[in-house]
Amino acid sequence: MTSEESKARTDFIKVFEEKTREIFSSEANRERVGELTYNNYLKCFGCSQSILHAFQEVLGFKEDFWFKALGGLQGGGSCGLTCGALLTGFVLISARVGRSNIEDGLAAILPTFESSHRLFNWFKPMYKSTVCSEITGVNWFDLNEVAEHYLSPRGMETVEKCARLTGGTATKVAEILSQL
Repeated sequence: MTSEESKARTDFIKVFEEKTREIFSSEANRERVGELTYNNYLKCFGCSQSILHAFQEVLGFKEDFWFKALGGLQGGGSCGLTCGALLTGFVLISARVGRSNIEDGLAAILPTFESSHRLFNWFKPMYKSTVCSEITGVNWFDLNEVAEHYLSPRGMETVEKCARLTGGTATKVAEILSQL
């Protein structure tokens, strides 16, 4: 890693840890991250990266490593499992209050639990499931079915549904982060 990349990573961590509460204490910024997420999803597809990209925009940083890493969460881990928007919310919450070192042990993990539970307890009743394949109606293990679904008129309905879900989740995550 170059010194420039190291500085960028340090800047990212500082902005995220120090500025999330301040920036997201504004309802306008929470709504903005939700709207950007919604529009990202409609334009480019992908729940996890749509959320992270919107957070990057509102917080004023760019972190390609994590953007790329979160790509595998789309489509419920590309397998239709836990919704990638929900998982990304957990990642963002953990980035704010999670432990920094493995040696910190169990006690350092616990602050993440309460906030993650808040997100889950909001998400599940709102969207009736946390499972991507149940939310979308797509069998993610059959790539032909995935392609057929998203190329059909029903696929456009799913894109809209997931864009709303993803935008709503981003707004809720921003609200939770503003309170940490």
